[in-house]
Amino acid sequence: MSGSTRPAAGPPLTSTGCTSCTLSVAGADGITAALPVDVALIGDTVSTVLAHLDGTPDRAVSASWHRWLSGHLRLLAPIAVEQAPRWDDPQRTALVKATAAAVNRALAAGLPADPAAAYVHVQELARECRGLLGLVLDRPGDGR
Repeated sequence: MSGSTRPAAGPPLTSTGCTSCTLSVAGADGITAALPVDVALIGDTVSTVLAHLDGTPDRAVSASWHRWLSGHLRLLAPIAVEQAPRWDDPQRTALVKATAAAVNRALAAGLPADPAAAYVHVQELARECRGLLGLVLDRPGDGR
């Protein structure tokens, strides 16, 4: 790695934009809590997986990405579910809950043995991670 904070096959070990970020999260009950969510690191992980253009990575690379995404998703999914009712939209709340359940099922299934299937799996997890991060950062009534 020689001086780099980024491993050859994965997200950076430290985020250049934020090393100790907290995210203010408002629960359905209106109580706000600060959580240690490194938004930049999560974004870097997603970008690394989705920007890979050098063919199918070997399974070890996908396994590394899978570990990173699993941690991010296990953090983000419950936060998104907790926050969903604040939009006061039952259909949106149901969609967030269904997404979180699908993510949990995908994580429980684990990484496929086949390198191509493993790569598709981590790409799907990266897309879900990007979506859940957007939901967690979204604020009802702020025009988004």
